[in-house]
Amino acid sequence: MSETAQSMRHERTENIRSIYDNKMPKRVPISVSLSPSVIAGYAGIDIRSVYWKPSILREPVMKLAEMIGSDSAIYGGSNYTPVSSQTLRSINKVMSSTGYMQHPNTVCMEADEYDDLIADPYAFIVEKCIPRLYKSLDPDSNPWKNILALLQESQLKAAVAREDMELRQELDERFGYPPPTRGSGFGRVPMDWIADQLRSFSGICIDVRRVRAKLIEALETVYPMIYKLGVAKDLNNIDRYSTTSFQLHMATYLREKDFAEVWLPTWKRQIEDYASLGMRIAAFLEHDWDRLLDYVVELPAGSVFSFEKTNAKLIKEKLGKKFILSGGFPLQNLIQCTKGEVISKTKEWLDIMAPGGQYIFGFDKSAITHEDVNIENLIAVCDTVREYGVYDNPGTSTGEIFDKSKYTHSALPEFKSKYYTTWNDYLAEFPYTPDEAKPLLMQSEDALFAMMFAMSC
Repeated sequence: MSETAQSMRHERTENIRSIYDNKMPKRVPISVSLSPSVIAGYAGIDIRSVYWKPSILREPVMKLAEMIGSDSAIYGGSNYTPVSSQTLRSINKVMSSTGYMQHPNTVCMEADEYDDLIADPYAFIVEKCIPRLYKSLDPDSNPWKNILALLQESQLKAAVAREDMELRQELDERFGYPPPTRGSGFGRVPMDWIADQLRSFSGICIDVRRVRAKLIEALETVYPMIYKLGVAKDLNNIDRYSTTSFQLHMATYLREKDFAEVWLPTWKRQIEDYASLGMRIAAFLEHDWDRLLDYVVELPAGSVFSFEKTNAKLIKEKLGKKFILSGGFPLQNLIQCTKGEVISKTKEWLDIMAPGGQYIFGFDKSAITHEDVNIENLIAVCDTVREYGVYDNPGTSTGEIFDKSKYTHSALPEFKSKYYTTWNDYLAEFPYTPDEAKPLLMQSEDALFAMMFAMSC
């Protein structure tokens, strides 16, 4: 890494860490990245080719990194790709004619199957969800071939991931982006998980009314599994800069009573349990949270909340001192405004969000295609934040401090499933296995669990 890149990395890292350390940074940090589909459109490259060979984006990625002054890597990567979905013949992640990966409103659990889910949530994923969502993994219609499909998908993902990682590493080395935060991860909201794939958006809305008690029972029953998915694997390898990230999907589409009684309790329990372990959470407040902000205020201090349609002045007023805020700037400004107009709107936005610190600049949503982004305006926005979002009192104290001692962990039932082999289960079958094998075996068991769960999302 060159001296210039090292200097940029140091400056960016210290600036963002100031936010997490409850100190005023030198300037507002900028978190802007572009998806492969946006970068491919900018470069005139077919996104369908990029999914299989990320390295063909190398030249445009480096060019965009030169032009756009983001403090996070400009290359954002892909959540869904045909490398997995087509190999497994997925019905919940499909490609459109333009190459964009879509997430249809699929169902893999019927309303009368809550008892089966409650009996063993992990088994329900393995036996019901995966065969219904992935045609290649249905043992009835694809006997034996289902094993080959899963092995092939694993090989393909690994090959593509190597290219993707090489691109990211070169980008970080050349432009001095901050190193990955150790111990960070992803979590799922219990009700959002049931809604997203198991019951679908429309199905869960019916369940809230018709089988409310059974849904609440299911949320409590799946909690140990959801908790296990998101909890840090090594609590000694996290620090105050680590976050466990959530996307909050269903909350704003529910009546307030349903939100408070059905959606919120298990997730609030989850993040308070994590907070008691020293785990800081980050969550995307999808859609409009204006009427729900009083509930958010009660969540652990120091949490990071990015937002979409929520009123900027209101969220800053209610949450700006207790939490770290990010995002919110309307992406549509990039294509609806002239360069002069978007610069003015950026300054107006910073006048609202920057005072008092505790803010990381970003957009209200991710761009889907190149048509969603005017690159010239994006450059102007980032340059304006760097120049206008400067503080005259860096290092001074800000906000409420994240303190794990303020939170108490709930009584948590042990995670059990007929498909999850504990160390004692393994020893019962193979009694001559040495203790040295335990870490490796349990790591592989947890990795398999995480993979199976991810396929239900």
